[in-house]
Amino acid sequence: MGSVSPEVPAVLTHGMGLRYRSGRIGLKALDLQVDAGEVVVVLGPNGSGKSTLLRLLATDLRPTEGTLSLLGQPVSGQLTSIRRQIGYAADTPVHFQVFTGAENTEVFQTLAPPPGRGHLGHRSAKDGSRDRIQDLCRSFDLDEVFDTLVSEYSFGMSRKLLLLESLALAPPLLLLDEPSVGLDPSGMLALRKAVEARGRDGGAVIVASNEIREIPMWADRVLFFHCGELVEDASLPALLGRLAGRTRIEIDLANPEPRALDVNLSDIDGVEVAQPSSTGIVVESSQAGRPLPDLVSTLLTAGHRIRDIRVREPNLGDLFLELTGKYLDAISDGSWGEGGLGT
Repeated sequence: MGSVSPEVPAVLTHGMGLRYRSGRIGLKALDLQVDAGEVVVVLGPNGSGKSTLLRLLATDLRPTEGTLSLLGQPVSGQLTSIRRQIGYAADTPVHFQVFTGAENTEVFQTLAPPPGRGHLGHRSAKDGSRDRIQDLCRSFDLDEVFDTLVSEYSFGMSRKLLLLESLALAPPLLLLDEPSVGLDPSGMLALRKAVEARGRDGGAVIVASNEIREIPMWADRVLFFHCGELVEDASLPALLGRLAGRTRIEIDLANPEPRALDVNLSDIDGVEVAQPSSTGIVVESSQAGRPLPDLVSTLLTAGHRIRDIRVREPNLGDLFLELTGKYLDAISDGSWGEGGLGT
């Protein structure tokens, strides 16, 4: 398998949408192109269309409108040749419980041989899949249990085995749905290295996730999905640039009361928004923590007693909240609040 031709998009959609039989819209008309070597992370809350998108790209679902091409081939008719070039790890592991990890992996490879080759036993040594499996076993800490029945695996071990299987053949198109669920820190590190390597080697990788603190940092691009619709498609540097310098400062007062805002905080350089909270005052700053000394001085001069101060930098979840008015599931606690950033 290997890489995607640089001249051919790994994924190309025009107006692609899906309406379920119930009438519910799973995905609204989507125009998307993902090229060779790109690592794309799809972020959105539950029900936003992330898994629907990946199932469409895995050809598990068929679009009810628009067009879809994968690896230069239209998705229509016979799909065997396309499916053999896709590595897909769904959000739930599916294994033969009476087989070992090694046997499950062999079944997976036998069912998905590279184009032009036979079954697992007929691959040449140049294919490299055996060496790759050994490396992945070590990376995901599965080498000591690879010959153990999967029925004895924990959920996290099953997730690692699923990721190993999807990566084993170095697929030109790799689709990972919530891959961080159940992983320990070493598993997260192994996942990151594997995804980065797949991109460097010319594969296209699409990851659907709610994990805003780790996975997006691997991305070339980030897509925000909400209610089945693409609401943002930008490079990671561009998105992070929109957050640069923006900081939330929470000041708890000994006796919080509405008159706290009688103090004119808006004239302080860098203060964009100041509003009361249940414990005191919340300030949104465009200059990181620089306004903090002036904020403290102004409040103390006005006779307020300060109990606690918290300073927090925004993340991609806060930007999602600003764009949609909705939380990402993973950051429902500790986010900036209903108003978003500066709204």
